[in-house]
Amino acid sequence: MSRREFTKAVYAQIVKRAMLPSGEIACEGCGLILGKKRYHVDHTIPDALQVDKRGKLTAEDGKLLGWECCHKPKTANDQGVIAKAKRVEESYLAMQRPKQKIRSPGFAKSQKPPRISKPRLPPAQLYAPIQETRR
Repeated sequence: MSRREFTKAVYAQIVKRAMLPSGEIACEGCGLILGKKRYHVDHTIPDALQVDKRGKLTAEDGKLLGWECCHKPKTANDQGVIAKAKRVEESYLAMQRPKQKIRSPGFAKSQKPPRISKPRLPPAQLYAPIQETRR
């Protein structure tokens, strides 16, 4: 099943929850005041780890995170956890595919064209000849 996204109403609730009384938006992960910095509303528990996706998402299912301070590290960590969960599930259900080389005939070797002989260039003169001066 595909990933569920927050509706506009739920997204607005999460942003209002993260807003300080002064009107500034703060990261719910570390408390950093974001100002004009980028932020993202992220799932508290990664959506890929949710088994039952029939229920609608609520404001409690997400939190507002600053892009640099909290969202990038959390996403990197979540991707590792999700990959491990998939590997464990495949192992549990005996879905491991045997690892083997791809069986195909491959491509025929092409013949290289013969080298064309060219006349050699004379050696380059790197320095001007020394001129003798008369005294």
